[in-house]
Amino acid sequence: MHKLKEAQDTLDLQSQRLNKIENAARGNTILVGDLQLKEREYRKTINTFETLEQERDYLKMENIRLRQEMQDRIDKLDFQLRSLSAQHQVTENDNNKRMVLLEQSTQALSMLENENGRLTQDKDTLKREIAVSKEAMDLARSKFEPMEKENATLRVEIKHLRDENGNLQKRIGEVSGQLSELRSLTQSMKDENEKLAGSWKSLAEEKQKLVKQLEVSEDKGKDLQSKVTLLGAEKDRLFHEKMDSNNKLQQILVNNEQLERTKSVLEEQIHDQEIEVSRAKNIAKKKQDQFVDVEEELLDYKKANQDLASELDSVRAYYERSLEQISTLESGKKVTQQQAEFALTERDRLKDEVEKLNKLVDNKAKEYKREKEEIEEVNDSLKNELRQLRHDNTLLDNKNQELETKLKKANEDLMREATTQQQELDTWKDTCDRLTASVSRKENEIQTLSDRLLDMEDLTSRLEGDNKVLKDECEKLSEDHEDKVKLKDENRKLIQERAENEQMIKLLETQKEVLTKSSESSLTKLHDVEQLSGKVEQFRNENEHLRERILELEKVRDDLVNQKEELLENLEMKEAMVSSAPKIEVERLRQERDQLEDECEQLRREKDSLQTRHEEYVKDYGPEGEVSYQEKIKIQKLNREKEDLEKQVALINGQLLLVESSKKRLDEVVEDLQTEIVHLRKELEEAEKQPVSGPEVDHLQSEIEALREELEKTQREKNKKDTLIRSLKDESLDDVGSELTEVKGELHKLIGVIQDKDRNIETLETELKLSKENLNRKERAINEMRGIGSDSDDRSLGRAGRSRIPRRSEDGKTEKDVHRSKSLTDKGSNSGDRLQSLISKYRSYGETGNTFPERKIKPLSLSGSSKMGLVTKGRSFGPAAPKDQIPKSS
Repeated sequence: MHKLKEAQDTLDLQSQRLNKIENAARGNTILVGDLQLKEREYRKTINTFETLEQERDYLKMENIRLRQEMQDRIDKLDFQLRSLSAQHQVTENDNNKRMVLLEQSTQALSMLENENGRLTQDKDTLKREIAVSKEAMDLARSKFEPMEKENATLRVEIKHLRDENGNLQKRIGEVSGQLSELRSLTQSMKDENEKLAGSWKSLAEEKQKLVKQLEVSEDKGKDLQSKVTLLGAEKDRLFHEKMDSNNKLQQILVNNEQLERTKSVLEEQIHDQEIEVSRAKNIAKKKQDQFVDVEEELLDYKKANQDLASELDSVRAYYERSLEQISTLESGKKVTQQQAEFALTERDRLKDEVEKLNKLVDNKAKEYKREKEEIEEVNDSLKNELRQLRHDNTLLDNKNQELETKLKKANEDLMREATTQQQELDTWKDTCDRLTASVSRKENEIQTLSDRLLDMEDLTSRLEGDNKVLKDECEKLSEDHEDKVKLKDENRKLIQERAENEQMIKLLETQKEVLTKSSESSLTKLHDVEQLSGKVEQFRNENEHLRERILELEKVRDDLVNQKEELLENLEMKEAMVSSAPKIEVERLRQERDQLEDECEQLRREKDSLQTRHEEYVKDYGPEGEVSYQEKIKIQKLNREKEDLEKQVALINGQLLLVESSKKRLDEVVEDLQTEIVHLRKELEEAEKQPVSGPEVDHLQSEIEALREELEKTQREKNKKDTLIRSLKDESLDDVGSELTEVKGELHKLIGVIQDKDRNIETLETELKLSKENLNRKERAINEMRGIGSDSDDRSLGRAGRSRIPRRSEDGKTEKDVHRSKSLTDKGSNSGDRLQSLISKYRSYGETGNTFPERKIKPLSLSGSSKMGLVTKGRSFGPAAPKDQIPKSS
């Protein structure tokens, strides 16, 4: 009876717990009523949002109306432009006709003036030619003979100098080839000598090692023989032990069969207990699965809460069963005393199960507390992550500003360097042009001198004939004197006509001034038309900019509306979750929510500011920016100069082919030497295998000494030839080498500057990507928090069966929530795609901004036979000036 009273007390406690649970259910019904009130408030907010959508439609209509008005204005301006262009064409035709008349009149006047000038010049030249012909006859006779002698000597000297120049160039090429061959030969001989000496030493060391190894192996053989005898004795002992172990095994097998029989009996006894243990194991497995899920996914609260709800239902069912069992016990107590003993046994069993259940409930309460603490820890970690993200965002902003300043500085430095390099290139071009001009002048002077000599020979022959003619002309001069008097009279008449022509010219000039004034007025009209067209283009650009701005503002407004709706839904979820918690935690969560909303707004503002900065950067440095256009022009110039340098490099590569042919010859010689070395090594190995005698070693040492003497001789000859070639190089290629190094330095500088700029652009792109990823992470964290709240709300609503909240999907969201989240994700993806497209455009511009085909710059090697630049008659004048070749634009 005492035990029944204790069981009744425990049942009373359980009934009290059930009453508490029912009170909690009533509290949930009250919460459902609060949620219904909040739902009404949210419907009011939805109505406000619908009014906002109507206002948006009204704004769209106004935008369409404004577009139509702008289009009408543009059509009017186009019509005015066409009319003005037609008037302009008419004025141009009139102007052209007047210009033709002016040109005809000026040509007639110039013809008259030229004829007058010719007549006067002919008169003067006749007098001068008579005097010059007399003096030239005397001078030609005196100077003709020494000029012929000097001309012959000069021709002989020029031929001799050309032959010497060709011979010197051939000798320089041969000497440089021999030098390279000798260098490679000496290096190969040195390497072979070192290898032979090393192989000799290694062979001697290996021989000593082999002798030592033989001695050690003999000692080991003796030790092994002694060990073999010991192993035989141990083998016999192990065989006897094996036999004993087999006997023991058989006894163990018999004992094992007996144990299996007892085991089967015990298994039948334990089978009944295993049924109860399996139930406990299932519960334990569920707990373990829950712990694993919690450890793997801290934010996956759906499954944990659902499991808790199912377990609470099972506990309720178990309590109901226990009450039924108690009622059966009370009825059975009245039936018979025989069933009392059975009831006692069942009571003990029930007590054990109740204790187990109490332990389970306590454990679950502890787990719930633990999970709550973990949720708070996760919340704290999210707060810390948000702080870190804020800090990272500020750092990124600072870095962006620093990078922008660095980019500006780099662009300014590039501009300065480009101007300096352009000036230097201009100076180089001027010097090359001067040198080529001076050479061409000298050659022209030589040709003119030779031509003059030939002309003088012709003159002498002519003057002899002219002498005869002059005698005849002297007789005619008397007749010409009379003609001269007549010409004077005609000249007076021409002067009078000239005065009349001057009066005509003045009249034509006045007409010309009148025409120029009319043309200036037409030009002013044209200028006004151009200004109007420019304004029209400005208005078009402004209209497009306004359209884009309106679309962006609409997107921002839609995003804000969706975010507001989501925040309101999150408020509902959080309030449903926190209904069982105290009021202090509710207020704290609200404050945290407000802080998160403020942080989200700040992040969006920062994102918008970054996008505006990026758009400004694309305008300045994009494919249509001013800075990029100027840089394109500079790059085009540099590419032209690069093409000229590549042509010169091609010439140098042609000379390098000759060097490579000589190198192949040397390689063949080296291969022959290597075969000989291999043969000698084989002989050495055979000699080392055989017993070494004294005279063979002496013979080898004498051969080595002879080889060393030959090496020393070749080194001396090589040093002599090196000095000769260096002197020749210093005399002939100092100028070319300095110019080549300067050009190489300039090219490397330009390449370095371009690479630095590309790196800066890549760093900016990476920083933009990082900032975008950080924003996406923040949005994901916020969405996950919202999902957690929605899951808990679903669970609380599932417990209270009287709720009127609309049906939710499997993820714990309503159909409206799903639609809104989809729209949010779509809009987020659209904005991300837009930013990604801008980055890809900028990257494609960075990759294909230089529309010229890429060419690999080969290294400019300064070998003995390499030359670059203008070569005219034994003199080098540096790199050739770049040709003005316009590259094809893509």
